[in-house]
Amino acid sequence: MFEISELENGREGVRVTGEVDIYTATQFKEPIEKLIEANTKDIFLDLTDLSYIDSTGIGILIELRKGSMSRDLNMTLINPQKNVVKLLQLTGVDQIFSIVEEK
Repeated sequence: MFEISELENGREGVRVTGEVDIYTATQFKEPIEKLIEANTKDIFLDLTDLSYIDSTGIGILIELRKGSMSRDLNMTLINPQKNVVKLLQLTGVDQIFSIVEEK
């Protein structure tokens, strides 16, 4: 199962639930692209409930980050699970994102 929902607490961004893979990549990408196109200064991706991301999802993260960087926008990944962090580190994607662990 895959789901995107808006964040509470006044942050602009999305909460990602489930898996991001070749089948859900477009659903993952679209709401974040809208935030980038709207020049949202601080974009937050809550990955607390993201259980899996494949190479397609990693590629989309890179593409979205490049788009946000070209507009001088911040993008932060919140609470990625250990398996997701490991993949981000193995691919070097952790170097282009702010990653925050919150309780």
